[in-house]
Amino acid sequence: MSKIGIPRVYWKDGAWRFKCNQRQASLVGKTWIKLGVTEDEARVAFSEWEGRLFPRAGMGRLFDRYEAEVIPQKRSPATQKSNRDELKRLRAVFAECEASDITVHDVYAYLDKRSQTSPTQANHELSLLKHVFKYAQRWGVHEHNPAAPVEKLKVAPRDRYVTDAEFALFLKYTTPWVRHYAMFKYITGLRQRDILSLRIDQLQVDGIVMRASKTGKQFVIPWTDQLRRIVAWVKASNKRQGPTLFCDRNGNAYSKDSFHTRWQWGMRKAMKEGGLRERFTEHDLRAKHATDAERQGIDVTTNLQHSDKRTTQVYLRQKQVLSVTALELEGGDFL
Repeated sequence: MSKIGIPRVYWKDGAWRFKCNQRQASLVGKTWIKLGVTEDEARVAFSEWEGRLFPRAGMGRLFDRYEAEVIPQKRSPATQKSNRDELKRLRAVFAECEASDITVHDVYAYLDKRSQTSPTQANHELSLLKHVFKYAQRWGVHEHNPAAPVEKLKVAPRDRYVTDAEFALFLKYTTPWVRHYAMFKYITGLRQRDILSLRIDQLQVDGIVMRASKTGKQFVIPWTDQLRRIVAWVKASNKRQGPTLFCDRNGNAYSKDSFHTRWQWGMRKAMKEGGLRERFTEHDLRAKHATDAERQGIDVTTNLQHSDKRTTQVYLRQKQVLSVTALELEGGDFL
């Protein structure tokens, strides 16, 4: 909420201005709308613009309010971006509806249709729709939540475990940059966004000082000789050292898309030149870290920065490779 009590209204360039979202900008042809110099002028001007800015039905208005008031309060910038992307897909289907017209059947129909392209993403969008309706109840906009009874799709969790032999082969034949990143990833078990945003000033005397992007928890990774060597290799390989440990040739931090391009290039090289048979993802190395750490008796919940041990157990259960014991055939040697 802005200072004058109207969402998305800010003091900018000597006046109160309303910042349009993507939908509103396409309607009125601009991103910023000047409302006035005083607060009273701004309120009057906003009331005049309101009909053009919010021409959609009830759900469109509800989505606008959720985007303006709820999403900015979420801790992780990555979560905020994901929610905006999910909200964009929900708008395409429900924005012209009244909240009272949406039924449980409508939500299930959306889920079934969306699952044809991405079951996992469909579940994320269902969760967001449920949350939007919870706020509708809180704001007194709608009495019931038609998305609440809808169950998520059952999606088989990924169970890929990268063996030591596969990992060694990958490290030998992938590109040097990907090799250094993969080693750092496996040793620390950090999330991708925490690695790519890791700043040089976080490399302190006692270790690497971190705050998890997802949970907000602060933790320290103490130095080991191997970890120090990897960090030194990364620094030495940077053509221009920027504020982050892993940076591009201009010293800038890697975006998610730029990183994906480098990772895929390195993976293709390992498969073509090294004979790696099956691809694995960057996230599979976090799973390998967790599985191997548990075998060594390490507290995996702490290492993964999970808030709940049950999350860790579900995560590990899919990655563990079972050891099946062969029986002895009794009654003589038949070979």
